[in-house]
Amino acid sequence: MKHPFSTIIGVSLLLLLPATRLHAGDSLQVDAEFDITGDGIVDASDWRKMSAEQKRAYAYRSVKALGISPDETVEHETQRVDLYLHGLRTVYEKK
Repeated sequence: MKHPFSTIIGVSLLLLLPATRLHAGDSLQVDAEFDITGDGIVDASDWRKMSAEQKRAYAYRSVKALGISPDETVEHETQRVDLYLHGLRTVYEKK
């Protein structure tokens, strides 16, 4: 095989696609619920206006909408929701 790594990635993405389709509507519904600016999605402008509690609730509901347990302990005894929240902060709270 010339590109075995890219083949593995491609097959993995195809296997995940049906699950993603099942939960895509749920994710959009969470974004619409937490949207503050009225454009239907949560972005940096919404993030800046959210309280700490709203940010955590958004992260929790987003992970759950993907069909993944937000309370699951994963890396270094950290809950999955906390890892996602950290990622959101990294993207939306650039300095």
